[in-house]
Amino acid sequence: MGKVDGITQRQLTVLIFVSLLSPMIRILPTSAVVFAGRAAWLAPLPAFLLGRLLLAAMDAFGKNVPEGAGLADMTELALGGGLGRAFNVLTALWLTFYAGFVCRSAAERLLATVYPNGSPAVFIVVMLLVAVAVGAGSTKALSRTAEVLMPILVGVLAAVLLSALPDVSAERLLPVTLQDGKRVLYGSLPVFNVLAGFVYFLYLGGRVRKKPGARPRRFPWLAGLTAVALGVTFFTLGTIGEHLAVSMENAFFIVIRNIKVFGVVERVEAVVVAVWVVTDFIFVAALLMIVSEIWRTVTGAKKRAAFAAPTGVLAGAAAFFIAEGVFDFQKWSDVLIPAINLSFALVLIPLVCAVGKLRKKY
Repeated sequence: MGKVDGITQRQLTVLIFVSLLSPMIRILPTSAVVFAGRAAWLAPLPAFLLGRLLLAAMDAFGKNVPEGAGLADMTELALGGGLGRAFNVLTALWLTFYAGFVCRSAAERLLATVYPNGSPAVFIVVMLLVAVAVGAGSTKALSRTAEVLMPILVGVLAAVLLSALPDVSAERLLPVTLQDGKRVLYGSLPVFNVLAGFVYFLYLGGRVRKKPGARPRRFPWLAGLTAVALGVTFFTLGTIGEHLAVSMENAFFIVIRNIKVFGVVERVEAVVVAVWVVTDFIFVAALLMIVSEIWRTVTGAKKRAAFAAPTGVLAGAAAFFIAEGVFDFQKWSDVLIPAINLSFALVLIPLVCAVGKLRKKY
């Protein structure tokens, strides 16, 4: 399995980085500003430290796992066949729902910023059709696609952020005092919630070709995403201030659409929308691939391709029926999805791995 469709550790980390750009750009800066106010631009720093702790824990749990075994295999070893398969099924259902949420969120964002008279149905269907085709394909192909796209995405974001620098005002960012420390910690939780999503990609761990004696290198993607979070929050707050950042939907988009280059207002929103669509698509395709890998393990099938289409159908149903209106969807986006995500990525999955370690199953 791992040798036929094998990827390197670096390719997995690149896939994680490109995929998690999607939720990171979606939630920032508003989610952090709600908690931390003008000090929100510092919130990614404690989130980075929390992410490192979770990374260290998952690396320790998986240290002695044999090549070809992913997180689904670790779960069945830790909990036993029946209970382990039940937990894997629960995780697969959650990630299927999450994929549908990401599709719906991407559609709502495009409607709010670019196509106010459009229909989310068309975007959701098109994204899922393409994501199913990719999710049924090889892990190597998706990872290499992420490798090709990563420097382009990073270059676009860097250019956009640097172009906004002349509009940044220190008065909107400072002063930050020790009294703001508690608020910054609260503000780091939404950022950490996104970073913790790397745990799901460990279900593809069986596809990673391991080199004897080599240590996992997942640190670069974590540092990269933290830098993106810092940049987006710093430039948005520095440009429009905390009050507008909280009151505006997609505040970062509002900032970049009025960027001036050489004294001329450049309409760069089309480029940023392209970044949105690409990262959303990679993330959804990766989620469908992860869910298919879980089902392959649960059923004992040799290949996972057959599970991609049914997973896509269920994700589509979730995307259409997750909420009846914008306000209902906002509740899912702000409260329910983050809570469920953190429950799985920070509590349940690490706890299962800890049980396996204590039982000396790996």
